[in-house]
Amino acid sequence: MAVLLQLTCVFLTITILQNIIQPNSVESLIIAPVVQPPPEFYTLASTHAAMSAGRFQGQGYRFVRRWYRWCWNATSQKYRSIDGTCNNVRNLGAAFTAVPRLLPPEYADGVDAPRQFGKDGLPLPSARNVSLHLHPCEAEYTCNSLMVMQWGQWVIHDLSAIPISTGPNGAIQCCGDKGEAPPFINQRNCFPIEIPTDDYDFNFRCMEFVRSMALTNEFGITEKPRTQINIVTSFIDASQIYGSLPTQERNLRDLVNNTNPLCILKTFGHSALPQSPVQNCVLRPNTSDYCQLAGDIRVNEQPGLGVMHTLFVREHNRIAQEFSRLLSNASEERIFQLTRKVVAAYQQIINYNEYLPEVLGRDAYVKKLVSKRGRTAYNPDVDPSILNEFSTAAFRFGHSTIPEALSFFDRMTKLRYLLHRPTECLEHYDQVLAGLIGVVDKPYRQALKKVDRNFVHEVSKFLFEAKNPNRTGLDLISLNIQRGRDHGLAPYVKYRAYCGLSPVKDFNDTHVLGPHVRDLQKVYRSIDDIDLFTGLLYEPSVGHSAIGPTLKCLLGIQFYRTKYGDRFFFDTEDESIGFNDEQLDALRNTSLAKIICHNSALKEVPLNVFRLPSTNNPLYSCEQLRTESLDLTLFV
Repeated sequence: MAVLLQLTCVFLTITILQNIIQPNSVESLIIAPVVQPPPEFYTLASTHAAMSAGRFQGQGYRFVRRWYRWCWNATSQKYRSIDGTCNNVRNLGAAFTAVPRLLPPEYADGVDAPRQFGKDGLPLPSARNVSLHLHPCEAEYTCNSLMVMQWGQWVIHDLSAIPISTGPNGAIQCCGDKGEAPPFINQRNCFPIEIPTDDYDFNFRCMEFVRSMALTNEFGITEKPRTQINIVTSFIDASQIYGSLPTQERNLRDLVNNTNPLCILKTFGHSALPQSPVQNCVLRPNTSDYCQLAGDIRVNEQPGLGVMHTLFVREHNRIAQEFSRLLSNASEERIFQLTRKVVAAYQQIINYNEYLPEVLGRDAYVKKLVSKRGRTAYNPDVDPSILNEFSTAAFRFGHSTIPEALSFFDRMTKLRYLLHRPTECLEHYDQVLAGLIGVVDKPYRQALKKVDRNFVHEVSKFLFEAKNPNRTGLDLISLNIQRGRDHGLAPYVKYRAYCGLSPVKDFNDTHVLGPHVRDLQKVYRSIDDIDLFTGLLYEPSVGHSAIGPTLKCLLGIQFYRTKYGDRFFFDTEDESIGFNDEQLDALRNTSLAKIICHNSALKEVPLNVFRLPSTNNPLYSCEQLRTESLDLTLFV
């Protein structure tokens, strides 16, 4: 008996050690279909997507994880892993890891319950009440193009995806069938939004809201305090193109059926995205529409996003085909990884050298984010993980810039008719792209809305509107505020203090919270109750940036971490995993404008596609810009 006990102990010890010290496998994090559903499991599907399709259903998936804490062979990798493991020896920033915070959570019970009470101990105002009275539909415009808004959505989908909870039958429904508030909440992951009685925009009193999935440990026990999980890599590594799981990558490369060269991403028809096996979008009846498949499941949210996915899939295939010609003796895998490395570098170059200067202004240079020269010194002590404050509130600032309608050369279509409908992307790729960068006739040219407290009704009344007589749309502002409370984010004033900025004196402090500060008193009883999302958007922009000081602080912190905590950042000092000087110079000469010219039928684009065409930003011939494309011979 003693011998058997000893053998059992040895076996358990070996098993535990394998799970602790074994180098991370690319298969370490997978999603597996549920055969016999447990009492509760989770899915990547969105409740709001389910609502827009008029149904609460869908195939559920539970997350199966192997708990590798460390990566002992991190420095031996030449290319990024698909799931972000082994970028950091502690696997910080890998897919399916916890979402860290700048400040401790302020849950109502200290460990799990959403933030629901103000400084005086009374309930906070309804998130819809905040939206209704503090975020009106007014508009001031900038000289920027809609590409600023679109790139923001594109890059956040590369960085963050926090799943929401589901039940055994699919998406959780928290409100009644006719939108009535339930008499009591019997589902611990329900946190529905109360609609005020004086709100006549909605014909229901309860807005659907399901809490984000809670992180569990290796024994299936929920972590305390409640922690959220990021299911995609926290690096700007083009994961929205290639996926954050080996299974996703295989599906996109068709490794199973081997019908394409393995270095090429699957497409459909004339270089369109392939068809998804899951119907997670709204299709027109009796048409050839289909739900698109990409490295990120949110690809069908709106046509501008689908166009960005299509653009970079085309760019990947263009580069891979050229590498195949130049490297005729190389393996398909080497060509794929080299192409993926170049495309990921594009994402970082465009984000840090083109996009961030438009948002942060001079701070993009002061905070050493721009990478137009020199090299980046990787710091293994910098945690590159996406911060809860960034994904849940700060980087949602772009929602205030969403337009009422999108331009398609000679027509405008309201946003409510485009959400979760891939038609325009599939049929009018070039027109959508032209509208985003303002290369359309002046009557249809759209300037970017200013970052401020204002939102168009398309997102505050008609978001994900379903063709259902019992419901109208949803309110994105309410959802953002409620998500911050769900995650237990501290109030706005505490983040202003964290950033070393002067405190807010009272509801008359126009210096900090702008000319409309007194409106805040209509809803909040104390300055200390203001939700982070709302406070950030009330702050006036400073200097030549598009945003206020606290928001600049939070974005600066995150993008610094994302750059200096990424061992594979494109201009890393380690040339063995990066690029040599000649390759770097060539890469830095690229731009989003040139990539658009290579992968569309547009004839002219401005050099800076983040600004509208003007005398200071004239149009250039795409034929000319294509001659200045990246010299791929430098990489072989």
